[in-house]
Amino acid sequence: MKYFKNPYFIEKKINNKIINKNNKNKIFILPMFPYPSGKLHLGHVRNYVLTDIINRIKFLEKKTVLHPIAWDSFGLPAENASKKNNLSPLKWTLSNIKLMRKQIKNLSININKNFEFLTCDFNFYKWEFLILILFLKNNLLYKNFEKIYWDNEEGCILSNEQINNNICWRSGLIAEKKKIFTWFINIKKYTKRLIFNLKKIKWSNKIKKIQKKWINIKLYFLKKINFLYLNYNKNYLNIKNINFILNNKILFLKIKNIFKKIYKIKIFFFNNIEKKNKKIIITNFELENIFFSKKKINLYINKKRIFLIKNSNLKNWAFERYRLWGSPFFFKKNKNRKFKSKSTIDTFFQSSWYYLNYFKTKNINNIKKNDWFPIKYYVGGEEHANIHLLYLRVINLIFYDFQILNNKKIIFNLINQGLILNNVYYKIKNNKKIFCKKNKKSYFLKVEKMSKSKKNGINPLLIINNYGSDILRLLIITQKPINKNIIWNINNFLIYKKFILKINNLIILNIKNNKEIISIKNILNIKKIHNIMSIINKILFNNNSIKQLEIIIYWLYPIIPNISKILWFKIGNYYPIEKFLINNISFFFFNLFYNKKFIKKIKKINLKNLKFTFLFIKKIIISMDEISILLK
Repeated sequence: MKYFKNPYFIEKKINNKIINKNNKNKIFILPMFPYPSGKLHLGHVRNYVLTDIINRIKFLEKKTVLHPIAWDSFGLPAENASKKNNLSPLKWTLSNIKLMRKQIKNLSININKNFEFLTCDFNFYKWEFLILILFLKNNLLYKNFEKIYWDNEEGCILSNEQINNNICWRSGLIAEKKKIFTWFINIKKYTKRLIFNLKKIKWSNKIKKIQKKWINIKLYFLKKINFLYLNYNKNYLNIKNINFILNNKILFLKIKNIFKKIYKIKIFFFNNIEKKNKKIIITNFELENIFFSKKKINLYINKKRIFLIKNSNLKNWAFERYRLWGSPFFFKKNKNRKFKSKSTIDTFFQSSWYYLNYFKTKNINNIKKNDWFPIKYYVGGEEHANIHLLYLRVINLIFYDFQILNNKKIIFNLINQGLILNNVYYKIKNNKKIFCKKNKKSYFLKVEKMSKSKKNGINPLLIINNYGSDILRLLIITQKPINKNIIWNINNFLIYKKFILKINNLIILNIKNNKEIISIKNILNIKKIHNIMSIINKILFNNNSIKQLEIIIYWLYPIIPNISKILWFKIGNYYPIEKFLINNISFFFFNLFYNKKFIKKIKKINLKNLKFTFLFIKKIIISMDEISILLK
């Protein structure tokens, strides 16, 4: 097959643009937007290949698809890298974006370029002033002296969600706490809604559990003595924990919802408690029922005033940062539209509302944008569960309350793709371990996700030059289920090359038979698509006719668009694969006789659909002479 002699050259000659002309059946497909930190490696590629495949499937289903990309271009890594390379952060960022655009194009990923934007563009971040003023007017934005987390290496504030086990999320240092006069967004107000809305969204149980565990509404009792509050809990009391010991004297048994805002608490008092084999044995207890509403949560236990307090890990968002390369926060404009301010905004604020900017409306409140929401498919890694996705949900609820959005759930389907893992190697230099690419002097350390810091990322262009983007796309989508990790192995490409050559050789044989033609359309969904090669092999074992191959190639188009186009014309079709009206035509075989003499087998078209398909019939099914016979 000539394609494999120079796949990169051939793919550059093939037009892969998708043009949506239909204004109905709108679908918004969105990958989490990339941070332009340098070259894309295969870990990033899996995300964009997946959204492109969904995009092409929906296009074949005659949907109007929006599949854009933008660039999360502010942030401290760009600022630090620009200092090392003696470039301004803007120049460094733009050079990376140019390189990454080229990589995305070479992967045959179809993007709606008219919707592309950069978060470091004034036309994007000008909307943040409007949003923050709106927050300020509605008591969602305030400034206060509070103890907050501080990263000494980055020299900036971190929110609670950016701390994991008291470790800073990026630098890896132990977080400090400082009392600083800074800006906060009141996200605690949305705690209950964030918990209860989790039941209504189509996200994986893993992501829901991560968010639920983090928000984690707790109850505990306090006793007031003069001006002091003493904790009556042995530990925090979780709503889900039905049996719980308080201060070795009170056993909290149950909370029961009586009416909408009235609760009944059953509490056991006891004198003795004994633990045997982790089982609690209680003696000499009495039961007391206590009623309270949400407004009145004071309890009187043993004639002592006890306060029932709610608590959560979710704190108000300290979102101000002290960086030069960030979205300016309440600043004065200098000449030539140049902005310099050390008071900037956390980049996670931008990623929590950026999806609105794809519509480039003059008014962020524009009603037409709601035609595209909710986002039908949102694709990204599960490592974003507790920061980006949590903030995105909060801002979505705020925008819903302000009637900027009509949807409480801005993301309909969240798809979390697995990681691509690769070997990590190191070398010893000055008695220190330094990560490096594999060489004669390197040592194997472990298998870990591809990353720039571990030097184990693979540039997709190296693979595209040798095998083409289609083989890479096929491997990424079929190696494992979408949500599972892939361990990288360069030897796997030979299996996929043989699969394509098998289909090519069957086309050359041009086998014809009357066996039933099986569609593989139902396999093209997120849960089944990784099995597509094995299912095609089973189908071809039973029926390898040219007509069966035609249907297979048609539905392989979303995964391998370049090779599918080549094979499509090789079959004998002289019109583009995208124009094949398989969904709009219904036909069946029947025998044509003249004077009781068999002439040939032809396909009969359902005449109800004929008026919609007449212009394409000549190209697709049968000749105009045969149509005239059918119409007589």
